[in-house]
Amino acid sequence: MVAPNDAMDVDAAPIAIPVEVGDFKLVVQDELEFAKGVQIAKWQSQSTGLKVVWCGNESPLVQGYFSVVTEIFDDTGRPHTLEHLVFLGSEKYPYKGILDTIANTTDTTYTIATAGEEGFLSILPVYLDHVLYPTLTSSGFVTEVHNINGKGEDSGVVYAEMSGRENGSGDLMALRQQRALYSKENGLRSETGGLMEALRVLKVEEIRDYHASRYVPQNITLIVNGRSLNPTNLLNTITEKVIPSIARHGQANGPHPQGWTRPFVESSTAKHPPQLPKDRTEIVEFPEKNEEVGELMISWIGVAHNDFLTDLALELLGVYLTDSAVSPLSKEFIEVDEPSCTDITFYASSDHPSVITAYLSSVPFAELDTLSTRFRDALSRVAKDGIDMDRMKSLLLRQKLQLYESMETDASEVISQVVVTDGIWGAANGSDLKESLKVDSLYETLGGWSAAQWGDLLKKFHVDAPALTVVGKPSAALAKKIKEDAKALIEANKAKYGPEGLAKLQKEIEEAQAENDKPVPSEIIRQFDVPDVAGIEWIGVQTARSGGVAQDAAKPKNRAQEHVDADGAELPLFVQFDHIDSAFIQIAIVLFPEAVPGFDAAELRALLPVFMDAFFTLPVTRADGTQLSYEEVVKQLDAETLSYSINVNSPLQEGVTLRMKVPKEKYEVAIAWLRDLLYGSTFTTERLKISATKALQGIPAEKRDGFEVSYATYRKLIAEETSTALALNLLNRAEFLPAFLERVKEDPEGTLKRFEAFRQGLTDPRAIRVHVKGDILSLPKPSSSWLEHFKRIEPFPKEKLVPVKRSKDVMGPLGRNPAKKLVITGISSIESCFAYHIAKGPASRTHEDQAALTVARAVLNAMEGFLWKFIRGSGLAYGASIGQDLESGLIYYRVFKSPDSHAAFLAARDLIDQLVAGKLEIDDLTIESAKSSLAYQTAAKESTINDAANASFTNMLLGLPPNFGRKHLADTKDITASDILRVIKTWIAPIFRPESSIASIASGLAKMDEIASGFEKLGYEVEKRTFDDVGEESGSEDGSGSESGSETGSESGSESGMSE
Repeated sequence: MVAPNDAMDVDAAPIAIPVEVGDFKLVVQDELEFAKGVQIAKWQSQSTGLKVVWCGNESPLVQGYFSVVTEIFDDTGRPHTLEHLVFLGSEKYPYKGILDTIANTTDTTYTIATAGEEGFLSILPVYLDHVLYPTLTSSGFVTEVHNINGKGEDSGVVYAEMSGRENGSGDLMALRQQRALYSKENGLRSETGGLMEALRVLKVEEIRDYHASRYVPQNITLIVNGRSLNPTNLLNTITEKVIPSIARHGQANGPHPQGWTRPFVESSTAKHPPQLPKDRTEIVEFPEKNEEVGELMISWIGVAHNDFLTDLALELLGVYLTDSAVSPLSKEFIEVDEPSCTDITFYASSDHPSVITAYLSSVPFAELDTLSTRFRDALSRVAKDGIDMDRMKSLLLRQKLQLYESMETDASEVISQVVVTDGIWGAANGSDLKESLKVDSLYETLGGWSAAQWGDLLKKFHVDAPALTVVGKPSAALAKKIKEDAKALIEANKAKYGPEGLAKLQKEIEEAQAENDKPVPSEIIRQFDVPDVAGIEWIGVQTARSGGVAQDAAKPKNRAQEHVDADGAELPLFVQFDHIDSAFIQIAIVLFPEAVPGFDAAELRALLPVFMDAFFTLPVTRADGTQLSYEEVVKQLDAETLSYSINVNSPLQEGVTLRMKVPKEKYEVAIAWLRDLLYGSTFTTERLKISATKALQGIPAEKRDGFEVSYATYRKLIAEETSTALALNLLNRAEFLPAFLERVKEDPEGTLKRFEAFRQGLTDPRAIRVHVKGDILSLPKPSSSWLEHFKRIEPFPKEKLVPVKRSKDVMGPLGRNPAKKLVITGISSIESCFAYHIAKGPASRTHEDQAALTVARAVLNAMEGFLWKFIRGSGLAYGASIGQDLESGLIYYRVFKSPDSHAAFLAARDLIDQLVAGKLEIDDLTIESAKSSLAYQTAAKESTINDAANASFTNMLLGLPPNFGRKHLADTKDITASDILRVIKTWIAPIFRPESSIASIASGLAKMDEIASGFEKLGYEVEKRTFDDVGEESGSEDGSGSESGSETGSESGSESGMSE
């Protein structure tokens, strides 16, 4: 156990790497060049071929990745279906839910993570038994893969997931790319997720056959990250508890059994590489009522999987071409009055050979057929004009430092990606793995390249090489056809099966659910001890506060505080320092906009999206009077920093956070830049118009995202117009940006005055909170550096500090009293539903009910738990959960990728009613499992030194004591079943009553009317909308004004800082 204020020892002695344990023999071992003291080793079982890779990165978590090489030559999606089926039961443990009782698993990625060695070694044999020897029952297939329900609708978890993906622009274009590059003899041609047409005829027997051919020990690599797990103990556990089971199944036939063909490397895929003899163009339509913008993919054939030097060089070349506003392609196609696209991204597959792709987002329809030619002409000009070697050398250093930084922030992901790729393509003797990890040497070699070498690389792979162009065109006609086809499929099923047949199919689903949900005998569960929370090795952080307004009577007592105090500076800023062992310093300035006399607060707040988009691309006058153009600003920032960003909703929803990360020796450089960016930038109508035009052009693509639209509408329903976060939501931006472009044209001077006023309110020092994390003890002037660079800030008394603003402070009427309102938005590009159902919840992490509510949510949300069985197990949604927005004081039920969100709502309501009425029992084992899961989740939030430091700062912002997460975890220890039922009745049941809840739903057009009707019958006041044009919603049945909005993001991204 690490004391709260003592940093974890990251310079601990190396762990002994065993050469041989049982029949596992060491294949390769090394110490990572790009991560000080981090060891990596790989072993292989001589009897079974099973491979194990261990990496000793520092973390309280042990993270496992179970990699199976799954080549397939059709679109049935069998690799995907197995991800859903293997955890439904195994030979030794033929029950659903066992794995979730003792650890957190992510069945769609075959990952497992536990808080410490004890839990990991306990679950590992069970986990491997499920992956190697699953039951793969017919009942599991019915609920998890595909079924036809009593309404004649095709359903099932996998089917619902793919229905939400298959007709998206990105998926359609990627599939066309695969079809164009690969022949039928190459497994990379296939849609491994499964096409709906193929899923409808897939049989469970085919899945069993596929499992038998691919899920064999010689085709599997187990990757384990975490220094807290001793590799000898890991290998001993596998030797004693896994290898004997493999032998009993007759699979101990060595690393390469006779007659076995290694996927991809020895199969027909290897003999039929991608072919692109000449330039080729493919046109793909995707469903979208708004036909203003499309997408473009331009691809080239790359390099062999083990040509690590050229692969890295091509990656860096792509960054050079696109990474910032001054990169060659961005300047030509994005940073102009009429952008040809809103973003350009280069990426490469990890296949053999690789495929390099440039993806151009939000291309105006009129340019879709011509932009590829212009794009390639631009590449040719860059090759001819030459590479800017000053910028390239700066970029090389920056990318190298970012790799080092990623090992501090997400080491497990970095390592697992390398090892998984090696498991597919790498040499059996480990030589490719060893070479792939010599990244420092590769950067050193590339650092010596000349401009001519970089130009030759660009010419060889992007200018002279044939290219495949895939044009994604929006089609309103296709959107209409998909809606009609969906209805026709249901009618065809009804005609095929008739009333009696449909009733029989529905009965089969119900019987399958009952079979899958058989309770796990308690004697099986009791075989596994819940891991001891006391054994978690927490990462320690030393917190300090600057002298002046940040200090109070309870200031910390540690070396970091002593070091800050010794600097002697009294600051008119609230600065918190968190000392961690890091090569980098990150500064975060959290700004809470204040009102400005003479200006409307909501009108100023609406400027935020343009302000943020333009923030790093404005001319700047530095403190010494030096005037920099926006191009010079970007070049210097890229040269002197590791990263910089500005966003909202992180860590608090109402805060605008400006971040900059630098090597620790450039601490004062970062402070100087932050001052000049905040106060020294010059707003120009040219730069503001470019930012707004780009943002507006990207809106249609965002509106195709059902999750984002449902979240946007939810946030708009609850918030006041003065909300900072609301200004960034999708629908607010769609309304604001067109009007802004007109206004800047008509009143340029007034527009610039409003931006200056917004800056004034945003930089009020009384409302600013600053976070400095990194090696604080190495900084000569941690506090006084701020005085030197922020001289313009006048001192003020501590009592003048403005309290931190939270989203609960800007709630509108429906946020304060959610009732009756339900908005459903029809989206032509999706077939699934996404929904939020919202009610009042606790608004403080210290609320007396919060500990019980935390456990209640863990019980309900558990894998194979109540919501899983009632919703996912019934094929009603890919995901469903109870979440909390403590900052807003709300609690919600979220539905993700559902064929019918109304049915998913009713099923969850029935579940909650049964629990409250005592018809369903929450047993002690379920509660203990939930508490174990919470221990993992708490550790995961502080699993790296950066996470631990961030948690310290967030606790301060919320007025919570240090290490609050651990205290809250301790508070859950004594929560009982009666406590859980009480808070379910008090807080969760109201979500499912119209008089105490509101809702936002995004739906495919085919189901929209039916879902709306269902909720109207329940008593909700339903408003229906569909998107037509940017900035407009149509079809509002009650004629009310627009009710929509949210931050942008993915399933989890848009909720960052919100869900607890």
